[in-house]
Amino acid sequence: MDRDPDSSSSRATGDVQQPDPVLLEGYAQGCTPPNLQSWPVGPPRVPALQPGQKPNFIVILVDDQGYDDIGLHHPRGPDGVSSAGAQTPNLDKLIKGGMSFSNFYASPLCAISRAALLTGRDAVRTGNLFNGFGYDSFSLNEATMGDVMQQAGYVTAHYGKWHNGRAQGYEPWNRGFNDSWLPDDYVHVDNLMRHNGKYAPTKGLMEQALLNRMIGFMQEREADGTPFLTYYAPFAIHRRPPSKGGAPRDMDSAYFSPSPYLQLIQEKVPAAEPWNARLWAMLMYFDEILGQLADYVDQSPQLRGNTYILIAGDNGPALPSKVDNNALDRLRRMPSGMIGDKNSFIDDASIRSSGTEGSLRNHLTVWGPGVPSGAVSDVLLTLSDILPTLAELANATDTKHMPWSGQSFANLLAPTAEPTPQQQSRFLFTFVASGAEGQCPQVDRLMTELLPDLDAEREVMRPQPLLAYRDPTGRSSMKNCIVGRFKDFKWYGSTDKVFRLANGSHIELPCNEVTGEALGRLNLLFNQAARQWWDSVVAEPDSFTKPVYYIGQSGSLASNVEANGAIALTRGDINMTSTVVFSGLGYVCYAVNIVTRGMYSITAMYNSRFRGPRPQFTLAVGEWKDIVAGTAPSLTNTLGHKGGPSGSRLGTMFLEKSNGTRREVCFKMLGIRQRPDRPNPAKPAASQQQQQRDASNNSGSSSSSQISAEAAAGAPSALGNLPATATQYGYATLNRAQPWSVKPGSYAAVQGSWAFRLVNLRFIYLPWVKDMPRDGCCREDPSTGADAGTVLEDALNAASTGAEAAGAAHASVKSQLPAAQQASSSSSADAAPAGIPDAVAQAAMAETAAEPERYTYFNATPAMVQTEREVRAAVRKASSQAAATAADDSSSSSSWRGVASLASYGGSSSSSSSAAVLSKSTPQQVWQVLKDRYRYADGQEVFDSLYRPCYAETKGMCVETCG
Repeated sequence: MDRDPDSSSSRATGDVQQPDPVLLEGYAQGCTPPNLQSWPVGPPRVPALQPGQKPNFIVILVDDQGYDDIGLHHPRGPDGVSSAGAQTPNLDKLIKGGMSFSNFYASPLCAISRAALLTGRDAVRTGNLFNGFGYDSFSLNEATMGDVMQQAGYVTAHYGKWHNGRAQGYEPWNRGFNDSWLPDDYVHVDNLMRHNGKYAPTKGLMEQALLNRMIGFMQEREADGTPFLTYYAPFAIHRRPPSKGGAPRDMDSAYFSPSPYLQLIQEKVPAAEPWNARLWAMLMYFDEILGQLADYVDQSPQLRGNTYILIAGDNGPALPSKVDNNALDRLRRMPSGMIGDKNSFIDDASIRSSGTEGSLRNHLTVWGPGVPSGAVSDVLLTLSDILPTLAELANATDTKHMPWSGQSFANLLAPTAEPTPQQQSRFLFTFVASGAEGQCPQVDRLMTELLPDLDAEREVMRPQPLLAYRDPTGRSSMKNCIVGRFKDFKWYGSTDKVFRLANGSHIELPCNEVTGEALGRLNLLFNQAARQWWDSVVAEPDSFTKPVYYIGQSGSLASNVEANGAIALTRGDINMTSTVVFSGLGYVCYAVNIVTRGMYSITAMYNSRFRGPRPQFTLAVGEWKDIVAGTAPSLTNTLGHKGGPSGSRLGTMFLEKSNGTRREVCFKMLGIRQRPDRPNPAKPAASQQQQQRDASNNSGSSSSSQISAEAAAGAPSALGNLPATATQYGYATLNRAQPWSVKPGSYAAVQGSWAFRLVNLRFIYLPWVKDMPRDGCCREDPSTGADAGTVLEDALNAASTGAEAAGAAHASVKSQLPAAQQASSSSSADAAPAGIPDAVAQAAMAETAAEPERYTYFNATPAMVQTEREVRAAVRKASSQAAATAADDSSSSSSWRGVASLASYGGSSSSSSSAAVLSKSTPQQVWQVLKDRYRYADGQEVFDSLYRPCYAETKGMCVETCG
């Protein structure tokens, strides 16, 4: 689960130190809410729009900002004016100039909240369940906020975090956003972002670089007069993920807490606990970014009167254990006194859930035309209400989307507005899965050990016992994972306990617990509504589904099939974490859509430990019935020991387009081969494949030696028109499919202590192969002999340097680097991917600038300037130390190792000029710098849709590096 690694995911109420009767004046005590400053309600800051006028929208979802992480939600300090804790003067200004909602709910984890925001639907309806296990994306059948607003004539843009899928087709530029800047996670200076899918180096601090581009986008819209939607998802104020291996961060490296802001926090009275101080410094930095954005809108004659800004948090705060376990420090961070925090399982007889108020309750502020200044509403709202509200405000009524579960609250954004009867009587249910087995063991096992049963069409079976509200014995199943709100009441499906949350008290202690006859009546009411809601969730066509992985989409050479996206597995032999963990001779299968017909090089990215003979694995692609029958194209190869996530090429396979037919990729551990391969007699499978080849190519067979001779002479061969560098791969030919069910005695189980974790399957399109080779669909990579990898990389480089060779559909993947690579320079695992863009290479190897970036569209504040100057100084110092250490090392490749930390900010590793370093650098050296800085794995083959593994292997945990 995505929590701070030094905090406990499960906690009993008795473990939480409750505050003394009088701890701090103004803070919550028992069930009494805090005594907070009030502010006046006034008329709208700007008048309402005229009928037919289309507004602009800026939607901001802050990472890990809880309800209490706002200055106005803290008691006043000794001066009676400023906050005694969090300092957010710009957000406070938005709240006082707009409308805020005190009964607003998010989800316990960020991927779930983002899915609800983007689709306007309960996340569990869309295929999204958790932050990982392959359930962090949502179905391609869902229309996003970007899709809906595009249909209404809007230009849409996304900046910042995504965490709703990182495979082809699931990224923001494919999901309704005209312009998208997606940073690499938690690299706060000179970030290598992806701009509409292409890698683009940026200069400056990450949030400031995003702000600069947002303002530039708005200026373009001011110039052309087109209404716009901007979705900004900052990485603030999330803690940095654990280091590789899962070790927690220390206090100084946990947060991006710039010293100019930290100093201001530390000067406040009363003094802040050190962990809180660092979080508040990061929050203060983000608040200044927010202020720059709001000021630009407010000062623009064209935007001031027709632009809405909506800002919310994605889940509750993530408390470090040192804060969580100290009554005073916890209350200073959370003056509301709410129980729990982000996704924390509260092991209490009345709760037993991670769906506490501290985890789910959040803030929402709306600032814009016609919105009364300083108004506060207690109407029950949730993240899925935002998209229907935008659509109503934009008059986007004629749009196509799945039925929204959210309700528009546009009617509330006006002076003297009253909620509708539907808003006053709504039930709001949230599906929460913390990863703690004590809460919903059924859903924990569903995601990690079982996966939902599939029907004959290989779709999720509906209904099925695994998804039952209650299991056949009458015990609770999925009911344990549901929490509900209705009017002033909060219900826990895990315990059937109800709390009354009224008069500003959202504190789930016995003093707010409902008892007696009222509890019985409310329980009956909640259970009836929850069962009806859950039945509708299970009936949804996309609930509990995994991604469909697109292979060869949109001109990309590289396509990733993430290991934890499996739709089926061998129960008992496979366990899902952030990877697929094999404990026996099992298999996993993935839903795929082959978009581009052609030849693909297939690499398995994994880590493993074997002591003794290495096992064989088979990979098959096709319809499930053909895979089981052994008639689908397949590759069988031996995979050995790998200490870290890296790639081993299985071979090449020619794939036909799916054309609407459901295809799967299945990967199976066969075991230790017990006897040598024998000549394969003619089989029906071979006959079927021969018919397919004849129909496809209208040609006969060709021997391996003939292909080699033709390719060496540069002549067209059965592999197609090969570049001169791709003369011969040395592959063994394969004219048949492999049987899915092996004969008894053919393979034995792996003996002794061993481990195998599949991370990713990577398909690399080979654009020079136009038709199926005459000698068969599939060629297995040799397990011994000459290194075929470097030859293939040369061919990919050659193909990517010319649009003609790559084909019109792949012209955009041109490489700007020289194609030369020496076969003796490295093994295929360490080789540089083909096609590293020149701009990326220069940015990787260039000297880190000493002075802050000059931003085009805004002027950085003095604190921002000083922050960037200090960050760059830290990076330069770390770079010099790394270079000095490497100077004594005779290995050129190792001279670029160890630079990933760089003061935990990222940054380039050279202390020489950009041009000089780049001219002396090999692609392998550039790749080593990029790997160390961005945590990429080896075996990528091409610099296109790179795959960065998630290193967390603990059950129930997937850190934000998977976002």
